[in-house]
Amino acid sequence: MTVYTPTAQQSLIIDHEGSAFVSACPGAGKTRCIISRAEKSLANTGDRRGLAFLSFTNAAVSELETRLVAKRLLPHPPIPHFIGTFDSFFWHFLVAPFGLENCDVSLKLIPDTGDLMVHPFPNGGGQGLPLNCFDRNTGQMDVQKVAKFGFKRNPDRHQTASINLRKQLLKKGYVDFDDAREIANANLQNAVFSDRLAEILSARFKEVIVDEAQDCNPDDLTIVAWLRDIAKIPTKVVCDPNQSIYGFRGGVAGELFDFADTFATEDKLPLTGNFRSTENICKVVHSLRSPSIRGECDSALGELGNENVAIQLLSYAGSGVSSKIGAKFAELADANNIPLDGCRLVAKTRKSGIKAVGGFSDDNSKSTCLRLARASKNFQHATTTEHQLKAVTDAHRIALEIESLLEGQSYHQALEENDLDDLSWRGAIVDILRTLQFDGNAGHNRAEWVDRARAAYSRYLPDGGGTIAQKLQNLSKLDPILLANPTPDLCPSTIHEVKGKQYLGVCVVLTTAKAKAILTHLESEPDQEAAEDCREFYVATSRAQKLLAIACPKSQTPKLIKHLTSFGATIEVTDV
Repeated sequence: MTVYTPTAQQSLIIDHEGSAFVSACPGAGKTRCIISRAEKSLANTGDRRGLAFLSFTNAAVSELETRLVAKRLLPHPPIPHFIGTFDSFFWHFLVAPFGLENCDVSLKLIPDTGDLMVHPFPNGGGQGLPLNCFDRNTGQMDVQKVAKFGFKRNPDRHQTASINLRKQLLKKGYVDFDDAREIANANLQNAVFSDRLAEILSARFKEVIVDEAQDCNPDDLTIVAWLRDIAKIPTKVVCDPNQSIYGFRGGVAGELFDFADTFATEDKLPLTGNFRSTENICKVVHSLRSPSIRGECDSALGELGNENVAIQLLSYAGSGVSSKIGAKFAELADANNIPLDGCRLVAKTRKSGIKAVGGFSDDNSKSTCLRLARASKNFQHATTTEHQLKAVTDAHRIALEIESLLEGQSYHQALEENDLDDLSWRGAIVDILRTLQFDGNAGHNRAEWVDRARAAYSRYLPDGGGTIAQKLQNLSKLDPILLANPTPDLCPSTIHEVKGKQYLGVCVVLTTAKAKAILTHLESEPDQEAAEDCREFYVATSRAQKLLAIACPKSQTPKLIKHLTSFGATIEVTDV
């Protein structure tokens, strides 16, 4: 067993007793530092209080929990410790126990209420628009969000309807994550409440560790500051500002640097040096930081640091992502003796990733049968549990639609109101998806697949609900979905799905819509419109350990070559 010997920077973080702001580069060993810090803190058996570990995705929490359990640092159940997402921490400690003023029922967390449709007239009359297109407090319509729905009418009725719908949801105790944040911050504005809760939490936790803090939004930072300053709990904030990719949820960028300035100089601790990737990959990652905060290139310090594997540019022609990218990347992985289950093809959207591996990626249709075909194919070709669960959820949503349980409700509302816990339905849906596998080489065809689908879903058709043939129609558009054959064993993932993870081989797909703006920003940083796209590109490439391929539109390949080689990276170019 390899003995972990921390670097001087890591030792400073592990031994730091008070609050700290830790700025870490990719692959710097921050998770190891967090584990070692927990080990040191828990060695003080005279203080029986627990530790709170917060991060922003279930995947990151799962990874951290696995390592803590392996070190036997967490009991089961983990009380008095807490390990979970930031959302779950808010919910358990700042919202759910206290309810909501003027609401006499227990609060229920319904994450997808923003998908509910707002209609201007009673009984669903008029064009519907998603609730998340309207300000939750004023009802003001977001012009940019509704533009894609082709809405050009007077917004007054919709805005009034959105306010009324939110009132109805709150009356039932239904809140989403943004509601929870507002409620939490409102509670903390009450001085008496704030002081009492500070006493309670400081008696429960002796330290809070916030991982991936660049994913905070301003409301989150307010609560982190409260934990540190009012509750007086030593709070470790661990982040990489270059990996802030949650702008769609109000994520911070400049605010994070302002927050860092609220820490004393001795409490601002850097964590540099890349133990994950080769020197070539480190050079590429460095080149993808915005010019104004690029800093110095991180040294490759790990076992793969001296691996001399060139960065692979896969130059593809056409106006859209090439379906040949996945197959070419699979060849490169094989040539470097890397199994495909140790690789990921990463794109900004699931649609682009699926297309790049040769799958069918048109996800705009509202047809029930087309959506079921996509869910069944995604389940059939899923290479991760996460992707399998998404396919199962998509297939279950279709069952609820056929059962007429989603009329005027979001998916999670329907689960709540019909007491549908996972154990009550998941097994049946998995069995259905297994029966709907499609193999053209085995003589399967569209007509017999539709017959199988109708037989499987007929159980969900209510009396008077029409026929199953009406719900699941035999459409010619099913053929490209069912006949698509993605590159075997190569998992396409979105950038947000791979954040916080690492893989021996990574292929990052740049689209024709984004590549030019990203490269322009990396050269001269003319504005902030492309800044988050650049950070996403940075996150995706920094997941690679040994093999990094970048699929780039042919029109932008010369510009990308010039940029990467100017930082000393060795490049090999292949036309796809």
